[in-house]
Amino acid sequence: MQFGEHMVDQSDWRLRGQAKYLKGVALQWRVYKQFAPHWDHDHCEFCWAKFMDRDLANVLREGYVTLDGDRWICSQCYDDFKEMFEWNVQTPK
Repeated sequence: MQFGEHMVDQSDWRLRGQAKYLKGVALQWRVYKQFAPHWDHDHCEFCWAKFMDRDLANVLREGYVTLDGDRWICSQCYDDFKEMFEWNVQTPK
């Protein structure tokens, strides 16, 4: 384990059954873009950090996302859970 890393386990407060739909999935690093007028943000699947395409305080503008663009993960949660969830990061085409 490197300096600054910490181990997470099954009792982590952010885990709520996400393994059912996120274990082993492919992810990409993307800038968040609003895709519908009535849907202006998404949340991290683990810590509920907010993703938006606006410059606002406490809002993330980019992160890891499933290839279908449906599930967002902040960089901290990605780092914390990447081994447990066995994610495959792909470069955008």
